[in-house]
Amino acid sequence: MATGWLRGTVKEVVSGDTLVVAGTTKGPGPAPEKRITLSSLIAPKLGKRDGSIKDEPFAWEAREFLRKKCVGQACVFRVDYVVEAIGNREFGSVFLNQNDNVALAVVAAGWAKVRDAGKEKSPYMDDLKRAEEAAQGSGLGLWTKDPARTARAVRETAGQDDDAASLLLAKVGKGGMVDAVVEAVLGGSSLRVSLLPTGTIGLLVNLAGVQCPSLGRRAAAPEAAAAAPAAAPAAAPAGEDGAAPSAAAAAAAAAPSGPTAASIAASSAAEPYAREAKAFSEARVLNRDVKLVLEGVDKYGNLFGTVLYTPLPAAAPANGAAAPAPAAAAAAGSGEQEHLAEQLLKHGLAKCVEWSLNLMPNPAALKLREVEKAAKAERKAIWTGYVPAPTNQTKLSDNFTGKVVEVVSGDCVVVKDAASGAERRINLSSIRAPRPGARERPADPHASEAKEFLRKRIIGRPVEVKMEYNRKVLTPEMMLAGDSERVMAFGNVELVPEKGEEKQNVAEMVVARGFATVIKHRTDEERSGVYERLVSCEELAKSSKRGLHSSKEPAANRVNDVSTPGSAARAKQYLPFFQRAGKMVGVVEYVLSGHRLRVHIPKEGVTIVFAPSGIKTPARPQPAGNGRPAVVGEPFAEEAFAYTREMMMQRDVEVVIETMDRGGTFLGSVVLTPGAAGPATASGKPFNLALALLSKGLARLQPNVDPSRLPEGQEMARLQQAAKEGKLKIWENWTPGQDRDEAGDDEYDNGAAAASGSGSNGAAASGSNGAAPGGWAAAASGGASTSAAARAPAAGGRPQEVLQVTVTEVADASEFFVQVVGEPRVSWLAEQLSAASLTDAPPIPPELKVGQLCLAQYSLDGQWYRAYVERVNRSEPQYDVFFIDYGNKERVPSDKVRSIDAALSAVPPQATACCLAHVKVPEPGTDYSLDARVVLTQLLGGGRPLLAHVVARERADPKAKHPKNRNGKLTVVLVEPDTNTNIAVEMLLAGCARLPKLRKVKDAAAREAITAMQEYEDEARQAHRGMFVYGDPGDSDDEEPAPGAGGRFMGAPKAGAVRR
Repeated sequence: MATGWLRGTVKEVVSGDTLVVAGTTKGPGPAPEKRITLSSLIAPKLGKRDGSIKDEPFAWEAREFLRKKCVGQACVFRVDYVVEAIGNREFGSVFLNQNDNVALAVVAAGWAKVRDAGKEKSPYMDDLKRAEEAAQGSGLGLWTKDPARTARAVRETAGQDDDAASLLLAKVGKGGMVDAVVEAVLGGSSLRVSLLPTGTIGLLVNLAGVQCPSLGRRAAAPEAAAAAPAAAPAAAPAGEDGAAPSAAAAAAAAAPSGPTAASIAASSAAEPYAREAKAFSEARVLNRDVKLVLEGVDKYGNLFGTVLYTPLPAAAPANGAAAPAPAAAAAAGSGEQEHLAEQLLKHGLAKCVEWSLNLMPNPAALKLREVEKAAKAERKAIWTGYVPAPTNQTKLSDNFTGKVVEVVSGDCVVVKDAASGAERRINLSSIRAPRPGARERPADPHASEAKEFLRKRIIGRPVEVKMEYNRKVLTPEMMLAGDSERVMAFGNVELVPEKGEEKQNVAEMVVARGFATVIKHRTDEERSGVYERLVSCEELAKSSKRGLHSSKEPAANRVNDVSTPGSAARAKQYLPFFQRAGKMVGVVEYVLSGHRLRVHIPKEGVTIVFAPSGIKTPARPQPAGNGRPAVVGEPFAEEAFAYTREMMMQRDVEVVIETMDRGGTFLGSVVLTPGAAGPATASGKPFNLALALLSKGLARLQPNVDPSRLPEGQEMARLQQAAKEGKLKIWENWTPGQDRDEAGDDEYDNGAAAASGSGSNGAAASGSNGAAPGGWAAAASGGASTSAAARAPAAGGRPQEVLQVTVTEVADASEFFVQVVGEPRVSWLAEQLSAASLTDAPPIPPELKVGQLCLAQYSLDGQWYRAYVERVNRSEPQYDVFFIDYGNKERVPSDKVRSIDAALSAVPPQATACCLAHVKVPEPGTDYSLDARVVLTQLLGGGRPLLAHVVARERADPKAKHPKNRNGKLTVVLVEPDTNTNIAVEMLLAGCARLPKLRKVKDAAAREAITAMQEYEDEARQAHRGMFVYGDPGDSDDEEPAPGAGGRFMGAPKAGAVRR
């Protein structure tokens, strides 16, 4: 039976001739719906999702035409007739925009046929027939006369494949976006979609990051079991009785079939607001074109994604319904896409799910958490009775300024409060850095790099601290040890900007460099006030593959620690090398007492105990232990310790070692490295610890020390006398007549014992970033290492230096470069450069100058090496560089050059220049020089180890401008160890070298060696090889003696025994 005209909104298009119209409702819950089949039309039928029944030709195109035309549009409709034989299906007429007959538009486009049989017909039959004839005549839609188009008109449906989600994710990629149409809304956060444009792939998609209340399991019910409540009539559309729908009928609402109390009771228990969430999603995305962002799949193969949709323009409210929110109306008008999960959270119809949020990028996940937090605060929908759960944390509002006195790890610092003078341990809010090592646990990867990164940038710097929350922590280790829970204070630390600087957040610095990750907090947890910026920094670090996010293994942190108890004998081995080295750069790892420091020397990879010569501070109290009684502390001991800790802890220093005491403590002078954060003297000199302690009355000169024998002795004596006269600290009771030779220790206390004594500045660090590997290799004169050298007895009993080397570069026949086999600094440099991710680092902004050290990328292998700038090409941004560890040269563009770290530049050049002893080779640029270089390269290539018997060594010049001149050139006899082949003999046999005149050789041993090799030169001359092809080129009497011929020969192997 026919009904009056009703008003509603097209909610869904089921097929090319059937749609679902929804009414409006004032109360909560789903709106009433009515399923309408267009009267007198037959559209092609869609197949089943599982592929068991195929689509009829053009079924998909017909459905898409009607969907794009009607979904979301306001309409007026009426039921023309009901066919009981097919389940009381209702047939009717639908109009859009008051006068747009939907059935007529479908027929006119050729997507449906007119059914003229039966007694029940559409009231617009004549119009429909005329439209069908016109479409058929024009070959539109299913009336096409193109056989090829007809053959393509059946959509291929493969059904729901269990692996379809994973295959799609693998094809598109995580974060990829695809176009789709929502076929069904199974729940507020669960959708079934078809991918556009073909619709051949059907997928079940869950919204990433959120979960809506569950609908439960719904009982089956007959489609027409529900009765329709009455609806207000609307004006008749154009074409019936000559009247068109009028605006006066706008208040009428469609309210046909809806869920009854019986059907609701038949369902299993649905969670509160489950139906509201489903209706919310249907109203926004059902049958709409959406953008689907693929976030990932779970272990069961379920697809999770982000659904973006464009809201429809807001229609006029009906039945007194509230108008849309201004923000929503603006979004609809601008075409801006909305986030379905975000909208569900905003209206309190969903909650965040942590494991699902982890599939999303951090900024998107953070936005969802913030929206949920706002909905909770407003007690919307599912959060109506929400009460925040009690937590183990306390919100803080303590702000203070101070100075960083210690970096404990990449996410923990100790700050001295400027107002109270107390030290406060601050954990950086919302980040987690790798843990440093402990007694029973090794350090996490990148732990030392994270700590060193932070130390270099903030130690000694003034900071502003904003405390944010406390958290109680009880780890499994603490439980096993019987300890109670520990309260950790978290805060935000910002560097006080110096002149020309911008304010920097310490946590952001660490995260951006890739040395810490951002904690994914629960929704109700306190977090950093700059959490969004931290998330952005982490994304930047991930995209740049920095630090923890790099695929490269971190460089091994090898340290030779001779500061531990019982290491005095090992420490003594380093004394002669330290004395020769002079001034060395180090890092104070730990302050043991007012005058004792644990110092790490990065260049040598060794950690030592160090104390300034000639002074002693008051002894600190020591607890009883190992059979020793407790020691009472001396006055001002803690004050001296606190001062030294504040001034020296974790600072870059320069030490000069003069001697060592019996306990293994190295003695000398120590000053802060120029430019380091810290005070300078009134004269502008670097801060000297010994002078500072004496001037403040916190130390005294040792009674058995003659100040005149110390480098700063006179100044030290003057400062001590001034402190006495001022009665400062330990001299507060001093009188001029007091015995100034009171008893004192002859030497410092046992260094190893003090190293294990009590201290308040935390556990000793495991070494600074940039530490050289292994022990300190003994250096030969000029800086060339002899760690792999063998001492062999030479002729006449004279010792000879023998190095095991590999040749890295042949510059010409008269000069080649070698590295000592097994030199630990070579492998350490390679590890540091490999771990630095230099390819991702920005190029050097300023232009380099001739004579500067830098890092350059070698063109053949793409790796980075230390280099020296020899020439700057002004016309093009290029540099001619010399690779100081290999001896080769190359011209590199400016984008292949980076600045060099101080720890890397401190290591001496590892390539040593050499030449062959006892032979003369063609000078560069002369005849046969190129041939001689080629032959020498063939003899020395392959990277195999050779024995280099050092005949002579040029004096090393550590201050030489060019690095290749700093080690001193070696004159060597090179021997192949396996075959005992002498390389000089091979050069003679090839005609690429010749012997000097014996009359010009004064050394007897050299004359003996040259005489033994004469037969090989004679053989090459007789065979006319190389330079002897036209005779003898060596007849000139003004030639210079061969290398090594002018000095004493140091017993090279006998040349006559090494012929091939």
